[in-house]
Amino acid sequence: MALPCELMDEVLCRVPVKYLLRCRCVSKEWCSLIDSTAFIKKHLKTTTECNAPGVILTGKQSLFLTDLESLSADEEVDGVELRDPLKSVFPDADFVGAGNSLLCFCKKNACKFLIYNPATRKYRKVPDMPSMFALCFGMATATNRGFGYDHVNDDYKVVMIADFCGMLVIVYSLKSNCWTQIHDVPSDILVYPSSQKGMFASGALYWLAAKNQPDGCFIVLGFDLGPEQFKELPSPVARDGDFYFADGGSLCILEQCTKSRTDVWLKNNYGAENPWYKAFAVEKPCALGSFKAFRPIAFSRSGKNVLLEVDQDRTKLLWYDLVKKEVKDTRIYGIPSKFSAHLYRESLLQLTENVRRQKPSKDKKKKKQEKKRKKEKKQQQKR
Repeated sequence: MALPCELMDEVLCRVPVKYLLRCRCVSKEWCSLIDSTAFIKKHLKTTTECNAPGVILTGKQSLFLTDLESLSADEEVDGVELRDPLKSVFPDADFVGAGNSLLCFCKKNACKFLIYNPATRKYRKVPDMPSMFALCFGMATATNRGFGYDHVNDDYKVVMIADFCGMLVIVYSLKSNCWTQIHDVPSDILVYPSSQKGMFASGALYWLAAKNQPDGCFIVLGFDLGPEQFKELPSPVARDGDFYFADGGSLCILEQCTKSRTDVWLKNNYGAENPWYKAFAVEKPCALGSFKAFRPIAFSRSGKNVLLEVDQDRTKLLWYDLVKKEVKDTRIYGIPSKFSAHLYRESLLQLTENVRRQKPSKDKKKKKQEKKRKKEKKQQQKR
């Protein structure tokens, strides 16, 4: 007895992407359902609400995939390497950012981008920006970029900022597949070159910037991807603080208060008067051992533990108990010694590969014509 369509839809939207790709071969009905825009959106919504996010590990010319639930277990986890398209189609690429279910890469020393879905292994090369913009970015003293998901318009966007006679900002939209210039930009703000990659959180990209001049007061410059407007946030850190962004579920800033203590500030997303709050602090010496720096990746469901990327002789992912101040190591087999970890959500979002269909050769045309003639001769002989 076949399941009703409504029930089948509810069952399939809880199945991981790699199995759904196989389910497409079951029947035309299943294939049509799984490929539909409505189902793809429903599957992503269900995955976001019910499942832990995936974790992407980016190394030098390498990309590995695992998930948060596996890292919470005590067993050793195999890191799944994704070879294509980075090594064959888009070599020598830098990771730009992860927005919801897609990743973005940029070629070193070039304004060429690629957007990639690690769950389906599909990609799209971003078209080159118009020549007038490419010339400006080539002559700019500093450039900044970012990638994120626009939940207002259900779109994915690449943002480029250049310090060229003021602030030049252009945005690429995956939905429209074109670049546009943003004209309403701040005139008294300088985005720091060290804040090259914008941090994506809650529908916006953020960079570290200064008002009026390089040694002016620090601010956090945000760009809302929906309305495509800039906003300013006061920094929670003193002017002489040593800090940097960390991406993940919330916007995060780390402040090196003393040689022995680092404070972790999170953005308050609930409209409070104070836009920042101090989530926790890490003091040396501590259970993390000797480390140069650390970066929060994600909190556990209970909120009592946080996954930290720790820079030691080699990069490590450690679960840090905020109450007991204890550490649990994660064991991932086959990954590089140095990497950067980022969260993403797997989805069925379809990206067409940039492969031109080959035109049939003249020889093939001739063979087709000969075959057609023979068929016509046989029909005449029968008559």
